[in-house]
Amino acid sequence: MKLTLLLVLTLGLAACSAPKTENATAEFAPMVEKVNAAWQTLDTANVAPFYAKDADLTFFDVAPLQYKGWQAYADGFKKVAADWQSVRIRVDPGTHAIKHGNIAVVNWTGSFTITPKSGSPMSGQIRGTEVLEKRDDKWLIVHEHVSAPMAEPAPPPPVEKRPAAKPKPAHTKKKK
Repeated sequence: MKLTLLLVLTLGLAACSAPKTENATAEFAPMVEKVNAAWQTLDTANVAPFYAKDADLTFFDVAPLQYKGWQAYADGFKKVAADWQSVRIRVDPGTHAIKHGNIAVVNWTGSFTITPKSGSPMSGQIRGTEVLEKRDDKWLIVHEHVSAPMAEPAPPPPVEKRPAAKPKPAHTKKKK
């Protein structure tokens, strides 16, 4: 009996101390704004403090397919943005974040405008998801997926309507 009571109490305490998933939008929405503001400077040194530096982390951006590790991400962005005069990112209302212990997931949508050094600006929609881990009392992005949605396909052309055929009588009498 004592063993059963001890087991029930231990399980009960473990359940009470387990982290719960909670809405953390108010905590992380300002961070999304800061990260995107840092990207707009086109200087990865301004963005670096928000990211974990582990070499095996994966980051997905609009191009190329993926980056392995922060250094590859920073170097790749410098190459992509070398021909840009500026980039503007506007985050839409509706950022959503959840947190479970030392892990958080944030997703957001917005729009961007890239102004090249020569040529016309390019604008579109953008969406992002960040996975963050709390390390030494600081939240760091350990995975990011940023993409631009594809344009919706055009609707199919209308089907041409033909006049309905006149029904043939079920049977007709033959005249003799």
